[in-house]
Amino acid sequence: MEKVYRITLKQQLTLLASAIIKYGVLFSVYLYFFGFSLPTPIYIYVFIFLFLFDLLPAIVLHVQYFLRNKNDLLSINVSDKYISYKSKDIAIECSFSEIRSIEYVTSYGYRGSKGWYSFGEYRYCKILFKNNTSVIITCLMVNDIGNTLETLLRIKMDDRLRVMALVY
Repeated sequence: MEKVYRITLKQQLTLLASAIIKYGVLFSVYLYFFGFSLPTPIYIYVFIFLFLFDLLPAIVLHVQYFLRNKNDLLSINVSDKYISYKSKDIAIECSFSEIRSIEYVTSYGYRGSKGWYSFGEYRYCKILFKNNTSVIITCLMVNDIGNTLETLLRIKMDDRLRVMALVY
C-alpha cells in the first residue's frame, strides 16, 4: 500500500478554513450592528491587533510552508517499509530503518487537531536520516501530519514547541 502526498488546494483550504470562518463571522457581526459606516477608533485598534497577532502570522506560515513544499512529492510504501521524497533540491529513497528520528514542530497555540490561534494549526515534521540528510514535510502536504506520519512510519516523534512553527 503506497500513500502519495503533495500540496493540494483542498489541504490549503482546510488549514485556512478556521481563519476564514472566524474573520468572516467577526466581519458579519460588525456589518449587522454598524452597517457600512466608518468604524470607530476602538474597532480599528481591535482589527489591527487581531491582524498583527493572529492573521498575519498565519499568512506568513502559509506562504513559507507553500514555498518550502511546492512541487515536492512524498511517497510512503507501508507494506515494503519504504519512503521516497522528491523535490527540486533533493531526492531520497530509503527504507524506514534508515530514518534516525522525526521532529514534530508545533506552535504553543496548537492542541489536538485545532489551534487556538489562526497560526496554531500550522505544523511540520523534520525527518532526519542516518546519512545526515533531512527533509521537511509541512501540514500543507499531509493532513493531520503528526498522527499520519507516526502511524504510517511507526516511529515515535520528538515533539518541539515554538511560539510560531517557522521552518528554519
